Amino acid sequence: MASGTAATENVQVCDFRVVGGIDKARLAPLVTATEAFTRAFAPALQQRMGMACETTLQSSEQMACQAFLEKAGNSYFVSLQLGTHGEMVLLQIDSMLLFPVVDRLLGGSGGPSDLSREVTEIEDQIAKDFVKLIRQELQAAWQPFNVLVSMGVRQLPDQLQRTFSAKDNALVFSFSVNMQSAGGGFQLMLPMASLGGFLGANTATVREFSRTGMMSPQLAEKSLDWTFGLELALLGGKVRAIDLLNLSAGKILQLGVPVQSPVMLKIGGYNSFEAMPVRAGNHRGAQLLGRLLQSHLETESTT
Repeated sequence: MASGTAATENVQVCDFRVVGGIDKARLAPLVTATEAFTRAFAPALQQRMGMACETTLQSSEQMACQAFLEKAGNSYFVSLQLGTHGEMVLLQIDSMLLFPVVDRLLGGSGGPSDLSREVTEIEDQIAKDFVKLIRQELQAAWQPFNVLVSMGVRQLPDQLQRTFSAKDNALVFSFSVNMQSAGGGFQLMLPMASLGGFLGANTATVREFSRTGMMSPQLAEKSLDWTFGLELALLGGKVRAIDLLNLSAGKILQLGVPVQSPVMLKIGGYNSFEAMPVRAGNHRGAQLLGRLLQSHLETESTT
């Protein structure tokens, strides 16, 4: 190619601690279960509303949380809680669906509405009946995963923009609901960090995989053979200056640390586990005692 005609490449810094995206095969059981929710939700809603209702799962896609929130705008948001660790599923209901549902539950016709305002406190309480029905059917559909689904609270758009960073990704299910004379949609946003129970993986591991920056399967496979530097560090030792001045080869230096005190295992320079030095055949080893808590990791990394 002639000089000066080459297009400038968009080169980005690669951080191998940052991995994003979950392949469709791993998500397939969750998608199948959510399709079952769609089929069960229609008759349950029909019975509650007292009119014919149809529900369709329109799509399931992975996207950035911020992109989803920007697209949803000032819709009605309610959180659902997964398990006992406070993981959040975000339910978003379009105004075109919300107000006809509320009207019907209040005894009205449930006809089409062009309202796009904030809901009142009374409307919010009525809308929660619709949310409870969704929660109930999700709980039944997701039962094979042993995931408990419980009610959360209403979420304001401004709060959500602060809760989710630009690096957070999510799996989004989009549903459409058609009633006799009105219809609209609702969506479920499952942050990648909340998918541990559905994928049979540790939640903390999924959280690390939820950030942007896709790694190809081939590269991910090769990365399993990479090596990282390890250190065993004994912390807390103190010696007098005179003992340091008198150091010589063969001399034993008393560190003032009890024999049973654990050492710190550092992986790639980061404090990761408490451990005990051991012998493994003709090699030295480390018996891991416990993973360091995140707060301890952060404290130690900044000292």
